[in-house]
Amino acid sequence: MRALLFHLILACLTGLLTTERAISQQQAPAGYWLQHFTDENGLPQNSVKAIAQDKNGFIWLTTEAGVVRFDGHRFVTFDRSVIPISTNRLRGFIPSVVSGHGQHEFYALSERNDYVGVLANGLVSVDTTFYRDYLDHNPLARGDNGPNTIVASIPVPPLPDPFAKHHFLAVDDQTHYIWQNGQVAYFQLGKHVFTTHASLRHLILIGNKPYGIDSSGNFKVIERITREAVITGDITSNPHYRTSANHSRLFWNNISRQAFLYLNNSLYLLNPTGNGNLETRLILSDFDFDNLSIAAIYFDESNRFLFLGSITKGLFLLKREIFQTHKLPSDNADNVYYAQLPARNRAVLTAQGYLFSAKPDDSHVTAKKVSPFMEKFGYKFAMAQNRDSSFWFGIGSNLYKLDQTGQKILAHVKMPDSASSLYVDPTGKLWIGCDSDVLYILEESQGKYTPRRKFTLASKGVMIIDMKNANTMLLGTLTGIYRLDIRTGISQLVIPLENVAIRSFYTTPEGTWITTYGNGFYLLNKNKLVRFPLDKDRFLATSHCIIEDKNGFFWITTNRGLFQVAKKRLLDYATDNRNQVFYLYYDKQSGFETNEFNGGCKPCALTLADGTVSLPSMDGLVWYKPETITPVLPDKGIFINAILEDGKELPVRDSLEISRDFEQLRLTIATPYMGNSRNIQMYYSLSGQGRTEKWTPVNPDFIIPILKIPYGNYVLKIRKVSGFGANDYTYKTIKLHIPRAWYETWWFQSLLVAAMAGLFFISVRLRTESLVRKEREANLIRHYRVISQIIAAVNHDIQTPLHYIGYSLKQINAYLHKQSATDPLITRMSEESLNTSERLGALTKNFLDYIKLQSKTASSRTETSIFPVSELVGNISGLFAAIATFRGITIRNTIDPDLTIHSDRNLVSIIVHNLIDNALKASQSEITVSADIENGQTRIIVADDGGGIPQDQANWLNRDYRSYEDWLRASQRPDQKGMGLVIVKDLCVLLGISIKVIVQEEHCTTIILAFHTVEK
Repeated sequence: MRALLFHLILACLTGLLTTERAISQQQAPAGYWLQHFTDENGLPQNSVKAIAQDKNGFIWLTTEAGVVRFDGHRFVTFDRSVIPISTNRLRGFIPSVVSGHGQHEFYALSERNDYVGVLANGLVSVDTTFYRDYLDHNPLARGDNGPNTIVASIPVPPLPDPFAKHHFLAVDDQTHYIWQNGQVAYFQLGKHVFTTHASLRHLILIGNKPYGIDSSGNFKVIERITREAVITGDITSNPHYRTSANHSRLFWNNISRQAFLYLNNSLYLLNPTGNGNLETRLILSDFDFDNLSIAAIYFDESNRFLFLGSITKGLFLLKREIFQTHKLPSDNADNVYYAQLPARNRAVLTAQGYLFSAKPDDSHVTAKKVSPFMEKFGYKFAMAQNRDSSFWFGIGSNLYKLDQTGQKILAHVKMPDSASSLYVDPTGKLWIGCDSDVLYILEESQGKYTPRRKFTLASKGVMIIDMKNANTMLLGTLTGIYRLDIRTGISQLVIPLENVAIRSFYTTPEGTWITTYGNGFYLLNKNKLVRFPLDKDRFLATSHCIIEDKNGFFWITTNRGLFQVAKKRLLDYATDNRNQVFYLYYDKQSGFETNEFNGGCKPCALTLADGTVSLPSMDGLVWYKPETITPVLPDKGIFINAILEDGKELPVRDSLEISRDFEQLRLTIATPYMGNSRNIQMYYSLSGQGRTEKWTPVNPDFIIPILKIPYGNYVLKIRKVSGFGANDYTYKTIKLHIPRAWYETWWFQSLLVAAMAGLFFISVRLRTESLVRKEREANLIRHYRVISQIIAAVNHDIQTPLHYIGYSLKQINAYLHKQSATDPLITRMSEESLNTSERLGALTKNFLDYIKLQSKTASSRTETSIFPVSELVGNISGLFAAIATFRGITIRNTIDPDLTIHSDRNLVSIIVHNLIDNALKASQSEITVSADIENGQTRIIVADDGGGIPQDQANWLNRDYRSYEDWLRASQRPDQKGMGLVIVKDLCVLLGISIKVIVQEEHCTTIILAFHTVEK
């Protein structure tokens, strides 16, 4: 397949350089543009034996170096290096006997009977099953191992011999004819319908209708009873027809089913009429087939392209010229044209004084000199026609009024200023623009003409004058465009266009269209000026004038050719500049003598009464009728020739699997178009995986390069502008899939994400713990300082006064007990005050001990020892005896005096103190403190008959923590209130005491403290 790429590149290079080379031995016949292709400019070899066009629009050729595809500009050769055939020598084409069989439209047949089928994708493949299908449809061929007998094109030898073997002619896969031994048998759906007797030299199909040709060259209509077909049409006017010199030669294309007669260097196309007769139409004259060894013909009727294949001289392409160029056939003629005027009887008078006249049947145009004065005057840029067909002519200080023939001078006017532009308004007045800033009007009085100074303008150099409406005039000057109110004389600068050469105005209801030399063309609507995009070659930069036809098209002349554009698309662009504008380009291939048209004159172009447009050029007047022109649009499909991945050829498919590590992908594309290659405007876009759709022009070599891209699914879209409609595109879509590497798969990335998440979590946790430790250390230092200050303050400011109060109360109480006459109430109040003082002292001590605990390290927080439980409880109960008696509450200590525990006495004392204190607040009549041993644990039980602790506080106290650090973290977000219970819970967790709260149905609360170590 690499050979295919070689052929593609070679064809592109040679095709681009030489596809428009005309042959030197043979001049192009009148009315045609001729291109000649040989092995020097694209063909692999010069023997073109057969020509066919497929449904896509490609032209196919059989040569002795393979089958060749031609898209109008490039050749692609399929030979033994590309496809598996036994020889490159190809005889011709044969049609498919099965409609749509294997997607092959028709076949190229080699001299060794290889069947090369043309595919729908513009490529070929060898079909080894064709002969089997042929045998299924040809009953006489069954059991015959020889080559097929399908009728070949004419005149490529060998010629058929029905007496040596039968010949097969298929209309479609249901209808066919068999020609043998002077008989033609007709079959329908495999069944014999009739047989007709005829002595024939050829049997052909013209369209779907069969015809025979006898030895005398007479055509026979093949029916049940064969009859002669009458030949009518253009060939009957040939002087050599039906004479002894009638040596007409038959050409027949067995793929397009076209038949031609060649007679006296003229070629005629045969078309069946309704009654089976044949009408001839002249399509080419003055072309010597014998000298050029022409053997194959195909005619594209819709576009009038004629393809001629030569046995020795390659391929000839003749394109019908749709424009006619007319010149004065004189050695001293000045055929560089500018201003022109319509004359009588479909004629044009030029500023040189030449008259071009056309015959009514368009058969001929004559040119002659009619005005020696105009020719001698030598000014060609301004002619202003009056309503009576007379016209004004001249420049500088001299203006002349001439009759409609240009032969008679009717008036001569001397100008006070140098005239530069002339314009006759709808009322018949002549306006004269000058090099100065004055605008003149020509007044007539008694047959005399006087230039009168009408307005003084704000700018000099009026080059173009046009009427916008009855009261407003547009002036093109050296500094811009001015709007002049001819009632008031007030001129207003509309658009400043300094250093822009304005060439013409064309006013329509949508505004005024302005052409310039160097800046393209514009639309002026009110005060808005829209500049239109140029063609890709920027030829429209030098726009001369605009001609509007009846089909809604503008025709714009330039220095480099002629452009056709839909007016509606220009107006769409003026509304929204994102709209596409398509310009169809015409050059010398269409019938010009030169691509350089002329402008800067008035009038720039003419439309005659019959619709003929006349355009001035540097070499003749170009005439055409826009309504009769069918534009050749690039509306065919887009095809992939080859796909290369880093130099390795890939199969051409619409879905491609690309290697993950590729560096470059190159797609060679093609589109069949026999028109001017400048009209092919293709773009491509690669989208997917975060890439948005962005259109890039396809290179002139039609190669799309795609550099390395990440894995994923992509869509390559190729689009081509196909015509003048809005969004008129032809698309080709190719899907690309680039697989992931192992490290790009989802499972690997999932593992990687999980690992990174784990590492992140671990690092965050470690960092958090580090920050917590640092924060805790900082907090401990701050707490230690605060606690030290609190302890010092309590020792100094609280405990000392409390000790003094307690000592004083003891002395008072002792004194009162010694006095016999003391009031019992005073004695009792003294005892209660003393008891309260002692409770307050104990409370303060416990609080200070707890605060000191927080400032200690973990190893020094507790000082454990064995101590009796009953004694500890008794001491605490004694502190609450007085207040309990006052409230009528009994505190019962039922603990065995011999029961001991191993723990921190001071901290346990704080716990029990807080529990009895809370019980005393809630109890109704009795608080019981008991102890027992259960499951190896010593338990202290504090029970009261109060209203019961709230359930949420009970749940909180019952909650277990794995360590003191866990408790500390939880206690930073406390969800309970009550300082005493927080201290109880804190010390229980610190000492490893299990605390359990039980709230009974009768609203009694029991709190159990379980110690793990039992000591007696």
